[in-house]
Parts: sequence; structure tokens; C-alpha cells
Amino acid sequence: MRPCAWVEINLDHIRHNFLELGRAARRQLEPRARRAVDILAVVKADAYGHGMVAAARTIGRAGGKFFAVSNVIEGVLLRQSGCKGRIIVFEATLLADIPVFLEHDLIPAVCSLDFVKALDRAARRTAASRRAAVQVKVDTGMGRLGVWHEDAAAFIRALVRLKNITLEGVFTHFPMADSDADFTCRQVDHLEALVAVMAREGIFFKYLHAANSAGLGAYKNRSFNFARPGLMLYGIYPAPALARVIRLKPAMTVKARVLLVKTIANGRGVSYGHTFRAAKDTPVAVVSIGYSDGYSRHLSNKAHVLIHGKPCPILGRVTMDQIIVGIASALPAGTVKAGDEVVILGQQGRATITADDLATWAGTIPYEITCSLGNRLPRYYSR
Repeated sequence: MRPCAWVEINLDHIRHNFLELGRAARRQLEPRARRAVDILAVVKADAYGHGMVAAARTIGRAGGKFFAVSNVIEGVLLRQSGCKGRIIVFEATLLADIPVFLEHDLIPAVCSLDFVKALDRAARRTAASRRAAVQVKVDTGMGRLGVWHEDAAAFIRALVRLKNITLEGVFTHFPMADSDADFTCRQVDHLEALVAVMAREGIFFKYLHAANSAGLGAYKNRSFNFARPGLMLYGIYPAPALARVIRLKPAMTVKARVLLVKTIANGRGVSYGHTFRAAKDTPVAVVSIGYSDGYSRHLSNKAHVLIHGKPCPILGRVTMDQIIVGIASALPAGTVKAGDEVVILGQQGRATITADDLATWAGTIPYEITCSLGNRLPRYYSR
């Protein structure tokens, strides 16, 4: 049984992007820098809709050793899939999940002394009285998770006194890397100042990182030894200017099928609310994708799809399971038939619809476009 809507993922493109981002991270080193820079591959949110396990395996085969997930459930799934790399869990975690971190060798990002002390006690009670690795998240301006940078030195001093905790690294997150260079540079300054204070006290960090996808291609790296790309691993740019300095290949194509071809008579409305009404007899194709698949209702009357390589506009509102597209202006009568392949995201012939196109039409960001694609759409992987 063939699906009527699906996602195709090119794993070779993910591999290419991982290697290209590694080269880009090395280029961002300041000339006097004398250190290696590793890629911390962000595979959270099911690899931004691309499939976490398949993406991580591909990156691992290409030499990736470090992975980041959002929560402990993702971390366990990744470890159970056979991932041998280091797995960092970004989201602050509840005390009840501490045994899971120890069992599956996951590294929590910490910003609560209560959590770290409980982790220390739990690690001490293990058979080998093991040491649990942690990384400290420092809030330099995101205003979300993390210890405020003004309080981070005191937090770290308390943490390093715990005998069963190993402090591996510190990191921060850029909220405005693509829009405010001065603010982002101040964030870097705050983190580097913290590192300098700790170094004077004999406290050093194995890993220091901040550069997300938006920051990776735009800011010189003075001291960081991790780059932390997410969206760009999958061939999507968070800012158009980055396309001039990093050559990526989109990994995702979304396709559907024509279910029915019919004509909307002059004056008749289309879809819920009749937000489109035919000004003349209008041939349309009903296509098998809707908002339950992650194709946003905000694309109603704004987006287009590709049929036989030609753009065909969405007419009326996106519904739960189908969209209705106009075909008369793009294709000769009788060209489109039930079963024809429709490209929702990706390339068909010489025409392309990018995640950025869909985000612009929907009034959102490309992250949301790929992350929203529902589990109802099966993923097919190729190399």
C-alpha cells in the first residue's frame, strides 16, 4: 500500500552538511587559535523532523561523536538505537529522571543546585560510586533556562565541591545571532569573562560552546571548542546571508498525490469559509496533505505546490487532510490526473519550494515548518 503523502530524506545530504559545517567551524577560528573544534550535532525534535535515529547514525558514520537532544526521552531513544557518542540533554530535568541519566550515560545541562546535589547523591550510591558528568548552562541573555551569568561563578564553585560530579563544560545560547551582532558579541564576552574568572581559581572546562546555526557562520571563534548546529545540519539556513559562506544541501523533500481533478464553476466557493470564490470556471486538483500532517493552515490562499514542475496555488483554506490547488494557469487541460506526484517542499523539474518559502508564506520560521511535519507522514531514506 503506497502512501498518499510522505517525506523523503537524503542522508548523503546530511553527511555533506555535517562535514561542511565542520569546515566552516574551523574557518571561524581566529588566526591565533590553537585548538580543534568539534561539532555538537543537534538532533533534538526528531532531528527537526528528519528522523533522529537515522540522522545520528549518518553523522556518527561521518565522524560525529557528540549529540544534543532536548529531553531525557530523546536521549534514551538515541542511546537505545545504538548511539555510542556523548549525548547532552539540553532541557532542565526533574529529579525523578536522575536514575535514567545514570543508567543511559546521558549528560544533563544543569542550572539548579538542587538537581546537581541530588545527582551527586545518586551517583555516590551506584555500585562503583561513579562520577556523573554535567555541563552548566549559563543564561547570558536568552531569559529561558540557565544560571544568570552574574550568578554562574558562585554556582560553579558550589558544583565543583561535589565529589561525584564532573564538570565537563559550560555553554550559552544566542537568541539574536541573526539580528543583533552587538548583543551576541556581549553574550560571548560574558561567557569568556566567566571562563577567565574560573581559570584564575583553577577551574577549567573541557568544553565551551555557544554557536548555534545562526551564530556559526557569522562570528569569529575566540575560545569555543564546540560548534552547535541544528537546522543547518539538514540543509536549511536560519539566515539567507549564510548561504554565501556555507554550502549546504537540503535533505528533506515532502510529497503528496493528486486525489481528484474537478472544476469549480464560476461563482462557487472553495473549502471552509469560502475564502476563495471562483471568478470563472476553474480546474482544481485535490491533494492529499493537510494541517494534521503539519501543512500549516496559515498557508491558506498563500502558498503553492509543484505539479509537473509548475507552481500551482493553494485555493481556499488548508483543511485537516487535503488542500485544493488551482491548475488552470500552470498546466494545459487534461495534464493533471489522480495519482500524480505533487511536491510540497523540495524540487520538481527546475522549480523549487524551500522551507524558507513556506515559512515566509506562513509567517513563521523554517524550524517550525520541518518540526511540525506529523508522524502520519512516513519517512523514506536514501543515500
